[in-house]
Amino acid sequence: MNWMRRSNYTTRGQDGTTVVEILIVCVIIAVVAGFALMQRGSANEQFQRQNVARGLKVAFERARFDSVKRRAECNGDQAKVVLNGTSFILTSFENQGGAMVAVPRTTSLAGQNIVIADSAGATLSTENSVYFNQRGEAVDVSGVLISPSFLVCGGGACPDPLTNDRVNRIYVSPTGTVNMLGAQTPPSLGSPGGTAPVTDAINDNLVLSTGFTCP
Repeated sequence: MNWMRRSNYTTRGQDGTTVVEILIVCVIIAVVAGFALMQRGSANEQFQRQNVARGLKVAFERARFDSVKRRAECNGDQAKVVLNGTSFILTSFENQGGAMVAVPRTTSLAGQNIVIADSAGATLSTENSVYFNQRGEAVDVSGVLISPSFLVCGGGACPDPLTNDRVNRIYVSPTGTVNMLGAQTPPSLGSPGGTAPVTDAINDNLVLSTGFTCP
């Protein structure tokens, strides 16, 4: 009987888990958890970057709509978007007490590890202004037609080469439509064809004037 008790005790002792086995399990759990956190961080960064890109797209669209609605003839009363590497400002006009007043709305990217860059991927170091004329076309401060393209990049800088997992491109076509793309280069589009109008004059009764007189 004593022999059987000693045998059972020995068998139960051999069924236990060793310290080495516990350490191996802990290491595996830590590695799996690390990969899960990395994937979650990457997904959050992409979601945040895409939200900023959508916000920039909406800012261009609102500026375009505002200028078309008011038949804005020159840059003094045209809605615009001003961009630099860490923010963008939408300036549109609102009726306040019977007067059309310019209202700027700033979106800052500070603390988000996201930057705005030119079409080649260089972070904007100076302000870039995009105006919209009465036909909804993008123009510069001199009224010259432009077709701007900007990159919204995660990770604090645009990667080289540009990749879809870190870059969104906001492209304004020659007709003024705004598109949100991946990292790919937008198609090369020429100015729209058609017969030139006899005059650009617009019935003054249809214009929501800001009181600004074009030079």
